[in-house]
Amino acid sequence: MNHTNGSISTNEVDIAPSFFSAKSGLMVNALDDEWVILPNKGKGAQVSVGWVHASDMSGTEKELILEVFVYYVRTKAASTAWGVVSNIRSFVLGGIPSLDKVKTLWSGLSTHKKKALNQFFGTLSKMGHKKFHGYHKFTRERLDKSSVNPLDSSTGAFNDVEFDSLAKKINESLQQFKWNAERELSFYQSSMRYGVLKNMVTTKLLVSIVRRPIQIALLKWSDLIPSGSSFHDAAILSVDEIGSLGGETLQLRVYIAKSTGMLFSRECPERHPLYISEELAKVLIEFKGVVLSGLKLLMTSSEVDVDDAELLTLMNDIPMFPDISLFSLRVESLDFFRSLFSSRSTAYHVSESTITNAIRCVRPSSDRVADCIASSNRVRHTVLTRGAQDGLSAAQLAKITGVTVPAARHYIDLDYKSRREIDSKYIGNEFLKAAFSGSLTLIREREELIVDQNFSPVGGARNERVCHTCSTVMGRPLGCYGCPNFLPILEADHRSVLESAEDKLTVNRTALLNPLHTRSIEKLERQIVWVKLTIAVCDETLARQRSIDD
Repeated sequence: MNHTNGSISTNEVDIAPSFFSAKSGLMVNALDDEWVILPNKGKGAQVSVGWVHASDMSGTEKELILEVFVYYVRTKAASTAWGVVSNIRSFVLGGIPSLDKVKTLWSGLSTHKKKALNQFFGTLSKMGHKKFHGYHKFTRERLDKSSVNPLDSSTGAFNDVEFDSLAKKINESLQQFKWNAERELSFYQSSMRYGVLKNMVTTKLLVSIVRRPIQIALLKWSDLIPSGSSFHDAAILSVDEIGSLGGETLQLRVYIAKSTGMLFSRECPERHPLYISEELAKVLIEFKGVVLSGLKLLMTSSEVDVDDAELLTLMNDIPMFPDISLFSLRVESLDFFRSLFSSRSTAYHVSESTITNAIRCVRPSSDRVADCIASSNRVRHTVLTRGAQDGLSAAQLAKITGVTVPAARHYIDLDYKSRREIDSKYIGNEFLKAAFSGSLTLIREREELIVDQNFSPVGGARNERVCHTCSTVMGRPLGCYGCPNFLPILEADHRSVLESAEDKLTVNRTALLNPLHTRSIEKLERQIVWVKLTIAVCDETLARQRSIDD
């Protein structure tokens, strides 16, 4: 919606020029009441500034406020720009408040509003408006300390059970998809058909390369090339590109999500392309074939004649994960279609929020919390935490995950040894509590018996169907200990399972190539703890029963 008068009144200071480019590449008129800054429906796609135009504040103050908003729309993610505009609105409706008023209000503000005001005054100060140096000094020094705990059981790193479950559910959903099936154009126009497939592939890629949703959303097919080829990108040195590894592997160019001064979202690629394994490469290649088929159907429905070779060339600048709206487009001509895309365009790219929500739809199983929620942040916490535990440097962690070196250093500074000891005791206590809440005596006639290496029963399954879908790498019976679905037999010989597991651990420890690389035996160590806890519970329960009988 345009400003009602179409221009700023004569007593106001003009903004020159009135048109500017958003970070997404869209042209925006500063005189409009609504700024559309994303070509899709992602978070922050539209920013409302009509309240600035309609305010009775002075023209100079309007110019200052809009100058900050223009800066954020041009250089920051749409969600960030939208957040700043929304969070400072109530404070500047009648004009920029005095420093004394800011000081009076400060203690009662929420953390996100404090951050927004600090960003606002910091930007004005950075732009050379000396009047606001004092404002920024005050807000900067009084921001609430953010406390992020990457080891939190609900929002931090996944444990092994949760991460394994997440990966398993993603892989199983993709394995069930019939890649070679015949499809109609209606398939691609459906959020429940093509949309679901797209979500599964983006989630698989996000977990595999450990990058933010916005970085996945920005990808084009030109960013995915075979190992040994070159991107011919001035920002990526040939020495940093991935050489041929002899297999059908790919390398992926990913763009930095947060960088000061960027005018376009796809302006600054990470220095090092990412290696894509054969298994993930197969999924992406299959998905590209599905997208290509959809584009053919779109062209046919629009009566546009194009051969496969030309369409494949066009696909270089087409989003890797096109929004479903692309397949409802009326293509007037091949030139019209070609004009929609460039190496920097973001038209018809899937929105960041769609990818964010897609991974949240995958619910991993957990032995810590009742409702385990997945997110890209938790995946990143997991990889950074494990890397720090394995002794990787901050620079190595930053390269693996795409975060800054200072951010990676935070994970190295955590005392993991102490935390693991606490976690071990906590898990043990929770297990004991759960174990004593019900009977541990198994009905021997139960169909689903779990036996040891001597074929002697050691337990059973509370739910046989759940047990049949399990694929623990430890195998039965060792992998069953600690599982909520495992019902141990009180009188069973659990010590024989323990002895076998400890012998296996001894062999594996001697086979380690490097004594520091203990990740491969951690699962075995954890299962041994579960067996010991089970033995302790059974012994205690049997002792109590004997004392009652006596």
